[in-house]
Amino acid sequence: MLFRKVLLTAALIVCVALALIGCSATKQPDINGDRPGQNQADNGKINQAEQQALLNEFNALAANDSGDPAAINKFVASNIAKLSPENASQIVILLEKAQQDFLPEFETKFYSDSVTQKFVEAYIAGTDINNMQAVQDEELKQLLAQTKAAGYKVDTAEGMFYPIIDYQQYQDYNTLVKPDIKAYIDLMAVESNNPPAKDAALVISWYEVLTRALNQEQFINSFSSSVKLADVQKLYGRYVQFCLLGANNTPLFSYEDKKMSTAARAGYVKVLAESKSSKLTEIMHGLLDIAEQNNDHLTTSVENYRNNCFEELGINKV
Repeated sequence: MLFRKVLLTAALIVCVALALIGCSATKQPDINGDRPGQNQADNGKINQAEQQALLNEFNALAANDSGDPAAINKFVASNIAKLSPENASQIVILLEKAQQDFLPEFETKFYSDSVTQKFVEAYIAGTDINNMQAVQDEELKQLLAQTKAAGYKVDTAEGMFYPIIDYQQYQDYNTLVKPDIKAYIDLMAVESNNPPAKDAALVISWYEVLTRALNQEQFINSFSSSVKLADVQKLYGRYVQFCLLGANNTPLFSYEDKKMSTAARAGYVKVLAESKSSKLTEIMHGLLDIAEQNNDHLTTSVENYRNNCFEELGINKV
């Protein structure tokens, strides 16, 4: 009996040992640890040296004075998924800079009277001037195709038609870039999809004006070290002007009777009721309060309050 127990115990030890050996053979310990990028082949990324080579290639393409903005835009679309979030963010920033640099030259395609006239006719007919399928004229179709390929879209103001950067296209890269660049793209897509003012008049609601300003303020507070901070601060300064002054042809306080826009008050009250407290919400609450104390009319005390707000925020009043 004792001999059988010894045999059973020995057999059990052998089985356990074999099981442990099997586990060890199936999963070897990673002596290098979980290093970023070690599984790049699995997620479509290339190694750092290859990524740098791509960035260098892009820089050479963008630096070419006779460069093709469509080729630059296509290069990014074809290669950005291979890059790390840091490098993907960098190439998006470089793309934006290249498109800004090429924009004046690209605008010349819109200068001819015939092109302008064709745009006017399509616009008056109610055609979506960014929809190639809806445009009948072949010259316009070709120009729209070039515009889209270059990463631009067509906008209009004061009877003119011109290209602007289409940040909506950038949103295809939102999952590939760092959080601050994603947030920047989202802010700018709103701007290119629906510009706030045209012909010196607001073309969005007062509710939307303040909502956008608060979103920009949130970016500034959340990403104080972002490479796009200065650009958002500039945009925010413009929106603070809209919030406190309105626009030349859409003033916050009427030129005739100095009365505050009822639509503005209603829009601001709604936004403030929905928003978390911030520097700008405090300023706007204060504006509504002091305006109410003055029967919603522009008085010296209201004007002084607005001037103090600009000074406090470090924004030059225009």
